[in-house]
Amino acid sequence: MLPANLNGRRLACALGLMFALLAGCSERLEWRELKSPDGYSVMLPGRAQTVARDVDFEGHRLPVSMTSTGVGAAIFAVGVVQLPAAVAAEAAARERAIAHFRDGLVRNIGGTVTATAPVSLTLAPAATRELRGAQSIEARGRAGANGQTAQLAARFFIVDDRLYEVIALGGEGAIEPHALDTFFTSFRLQP
Repeated sequence: MLPANLNGRRLACALGLMFALLAGCSERLEWRELKSPDGYSVMLPGRAQTVARDVDFEGHRLPVSMTSTGVGAAIFAVGVVQLPAAVAAEAAARERAIAHFRDGLVRNIGGTVTATAPVSLTLAPAATRELRGAQSIEARGRAGANGQTAQLAARFFIVDDRLYEVIALGGEGAIEPHALDTFFTSFRLQP
């Protein structure tokens, strides 16, 4: 999830600069397992950085933690959002929460969703956690001052009262399918 407080022009400039800087990086993916204090593990290509901020949703200020890394013209990120108990408890509210964060990502690239699908998340056999919502999307849009084509692939999972966003964003053709598969299939909740 990119910062929601950036307006369109500032966001386009920021994404353009990010793509330009990342284009100078090595394209070689050196996958590393990250075990997050937010309760998940994931393989990321390179050293990750974590930022935290609050996001407005239906009158609530929700704490969001975003861990990301980039290589080439691609960014891989996992966001964790603590949902209010009332949102986590109601199916319609959970759907609105996923839609809010999904639509924010797509809006940040001035894009359109090109595919949606249900997605599963395997929980540990002895887990007491409950998967309460899940969705997979792909989107295309434009980023950067030169209007570079951007491709977004994301998975959203609500487990108990947490929304997990697993996000891959890059220029057209910047992320190989096997890299997406490695990234998405490596995401696990820690027991």
